[in-house]
Amino acid sequence: MDDKGAPIQGASVAVKGSSKGGTTTDAAGAFTLSVPGNARTLVISSVGFTQQEISIADKSSVSVTLTTSSQSLSDVVVIGYGTARKKDLTGAVSQISSKDFTTGNLANPAQLIAGKVPGVVVTQPGGDPNGVFTIRLRGQTSISGGQTPLIVVDGVPLDDPATFQDIPPSDIASIDILKDASAAAIYGSRGANGVMVVNTRKGVSGKATVEYNGSVSVDKVGKLYDMANATQWKQGYTQLLTSQGETPGHIDTAIAGYDHGGNTDWQRALVQTGIATSQNISVSGGSNGFSYRGSVNYIDQKGIIINSGRKQLGLHFTAQQKAINDRLTLQFGIINTNTTRKLTDYNIFYEAYSSPPVYPVKNPDGSYFTYSDFALQNPVQQQNEETQNVTENFTIINGLADFEIIPGLKVGVLGSSSQFNSQFEYFEPVFEGVGNSNVGALATGNIDSKKGNAHVNYAKSWGKSNFTFTGVYEYNLFENNQNGSAASNLLLNSIGAWSLQSAPQQFQHAYSERDESMLISYIGRATYNWDQKYFLTASIRDDGSSKFGQNNAWGLFPSAAVAWRISNEDFMKNISWINDLKINAGWGKTGNQDAIGAYSKLELYGPVGSYYNASSELWLTEYGPTQNANPNLQWEVRTGKNIGFDFALLSNRLTGAFNYFSDNTTKLLYTYTIPFPSPGAVVNTLLANVGEMSNKGVEFNLNYQLVHTNDFSFTLGGQISSVMTRITSLAGSFGNGVSTYSLSTDQVAEGSAEGRGLSTAPITYLKVGYTPYVFYMPHYVGLNSAGQELYDSAKGGTTTNVLKATNYYTDPAPKFNYGINLGFTYKAWGLNMFLRGIYGAKIFDNTRMVLDNINRFGGNNGTVEALTNGITNGPQASDHWLENASFLRMDNLNLSYTFKPMGQIQNLRVYFAANNVFVLTSYRGLDPEIRVASGTTNALQNTLSSAGVANSFSQGGSTGNQQYIDAAYSNDGFYPKTHSYTIGVNVTFK
Repeated sequence: MDDKGAPIQGASVAVKGSSKGGTTTDAAGAFTLSVPGNARTLVISSVGFTQQEISIADKSSVSVTLTTSSQSLSDVVVIGYGTARKKDLTGAVSQISSKDFTTGNLANPAQLIAGKVPGVVVTQPGGDPNGVFTIRLRGQTSISGGQTPLIVVDGVPLDDPATFQDIPPSDIASIDILKDASAAAIYGSRGANGVMVVNTRKGVSGKATVEYNGSVSVDKVGKLYDMANATQWKQGYTQLLTSQGETPGHIDTAIAGYDHGGNTDWQRALVQTGIATSQNISVSGGSNGFSYRGSVNYIDQKGIIINSGRKQLGLHFTAQQKAINDRLTLQFGIINTNTTRKLTDYNIFYEAYSSPPVYPVKNPDGSYFTYSDFALQNPVQQQNEETQNVTENFTIINGLADFEIIPGLKVGVLGSSSQFNSQFEYFEPVFEGVGNSNVGALATGNIDSKKGNAHVNYAKSWGKSNFTFTGVYEYNLFENNQNGSAASNLLLNSIGAWSLQSAPQQFQHAYSERDESMLISYIGRATYNWDQKYFLTASIRDDGSSKFGQNNAWGLFPSAAVAWRISNEDFMKNISWINDLKINAGWGKTGNQDAIGAYSKLELYGPVGSYYNASSELWLTEYGPTQNANPNLQWEVRTGKNIGFDFALLSNRLTGAFNYFSDNTTKLLYTYTIPFPSPGAVVNTLLANVGEMSNKGVEFNLNYQLVHTNDFSFTLGGQISSVMTRITSLAGSFGNGVSTYSLSTDQVAEGSAEGRGLSTAPITYLKVGYTPYVFYMPHYVGLNSAGQELYDSAKGGTTTNVLKATNYYTDPAPKFNYGINLGFTYKAWGLNMFLRGIYGAKIFDNTRMVLDNINRFGGNNGTVEALTNGITNGPQASDHWLENASFLRMDNLNLSYTFKPMGQIQNLRVYFAANNVFVLTSYRGLDPEIRVASGTTNALQNTLSSAGVANSFSQGGSTGNQQYIDAAYSNDGFYPKTHSYTIGVNVTFK
């Protein structure tokens, strides 16, 4: 048990000095181990606890209490195709176990580690229970490719990182993060963004154990904009019309034309109290070399926005059988999760900001009050009466067989099958007064793969030398398909999308596509250490992919790393306060192929428009070229160097690590405009490898057990990381196999300000020598006497014309990210507080630029700020709206009480948890962690697009590269962040 009396599951137990394997404790902290007659001492260790040696002379049972340690250097870490003791690592690898996970109401398992691992940034974009989280490891690694680390669950890489949200958090035991290139190179062309290795909970032999974990959560909206109420709206409209010279009588008439007697807070009208329940029950046990664990998980989460939420049912089962004197190991595992989602139409947020408060939500007879204008209608009616339901079924099945031929030499095979099926239902009814046609669609998407490998592992020790070798042949087959049907002008609203055939034929559309790709790899890794002092690791991976052009079908990804444990040297033995000190250095190459589709190398044809066929009197689809061929297409290559040190001091009470890294990404993938017509080209764009980017940074984490007594303990920990990313080149030549094109530029426009008349005003750029998406805009200096915004002029002085103003570059990237953890225990009580934040980030507050404007009053609404800020001109993009987005957030607070064992109840713990307790920031938007990740397309969006219908339901983010731009225009709205409060219980029966 731990120092609070709680059982520790998964602790390692072995006989000291024995070469035979030991065992692990079960959920109740119990274990059974047969020991030789001459055994005198057991060695017991667990993640996050100080290792202990217990005498067993003349004893048949022992009771052990492990004391908390900020970090245990003997922990086993999964490093890809194998494991290693943490103390033997040569690369930059971090591990976080379940005892350190964030607790409470979690919409995504990524929240378990948010802010707790240096170099890893997890962003929750608002409070949407269906929102997709962003995970970044050591900064931005690509300008077109994916940024998310490769996520590997029990040895199986996920085909789509978004499916990570379908892994129940309660089934995760630990997460190992391979950060530097020397560690991640073992994953080759998929390792450029780093690797997260997720290890789920497993069973151990022994008496059957039943665990139950349950919680109930309440979500409340965090922050809303201070929009004008009915009285303030009338004041603002009067102020605007007066400035335009209107008479009082005309002003009264104009106000009366809008005033329908309402005093509606449209944001509040969309908000409700969110209730979430989470239930997990598991059974584990085994005997005679067999162990198993099965669990069932159910989550029901109602979002704080009306008619939104999710329900998830998950099943997880693992089993292991040892045979032939433990030489044969058989493992089997299955994860199956079924999730139903009610998505949010992100148009409703801008409509809520724009709707005049003098409009009511409903008429006196209970029907909805309807109105329509540009990007404007009743958002409550829209969210309640529109339908987008998604049913997802995610399954991973994996099996492993390992056989020890001779001592130290094992051969084996591993196979897995992954299926992710999404079924979409969409319907937009006819809204009275809006003038729209109804639209319905049904669509299905499948992301499937089959993976297998044959591997050999060899371990040999002689004298003070220790050597291991791993060799792997791996095969991956990826199969994706989508299909759907859409129609408009359906006969009835009442049955939604389930009568698409009732629409006139000319309004019926079908869509389907399928692709397939393969990845074949040869992998080798060798490690050597001498006397636990000097360590060497080298690996190489050769990847062959069907995605890439014929000239670059194979890529080689090598790595090497060394480490020196100084604390084991003779000259350190008398320095008792240093328990461990190790320095390491590594180098490696990894690749990124996320921007490359299965057929990106090929010339493709598809729909390019429509034409009217007079004989059939129908509009028919026109087909033509849509993509140029590029036989030279290849993966981006990231070459990285890392140097660092780990330490444990003062009887392991003070532990920490430091890393400095320098990475360079070459052959950046980007879609370029090319001269057209030109030989070999069928369209004027080409996906090609040009450009370079560098990432440099430092990471540091420190944990200190300040106080530890029998009744009280206090632990303080934290981490900080800083990354500097720079575009180093946007020039070079590229070709399509027939023509060669030269690109010579130092700046490419990317993100734009959003709003009427602003979409053609780029404000962020890819600029050589700067961070990606650097701002380039006029500098605001104040207002003139007429209330017009003034800017620095290119000719000196000031100007009100943004086109004549001087533009300046502003780096939006944060200077550093950090996290702070405080842990207290007093007898059976536990209190943990976790805070995280960033410093130095800049965000363009596009929403405020639009809403803080007096010209909105009348047909729209504005903020209270718009009444007094004195601005009379329309929205104009400048650094007036570029705000400091630094913040400190209390992310998690947990108060718990653990009861003593009672009969068959081995463990009973009750707790209260709060998430997003508070945030300290000067940023004036809804939250400094904004929703900017590029939205992904799915089967429904492709089906509707083929029918010429826009879709603003979203799980991802804005389309395009709107990094650092906080906009609520159209589907770029922000689902408000929540404060969440949870009461839960953990109980173990045996």
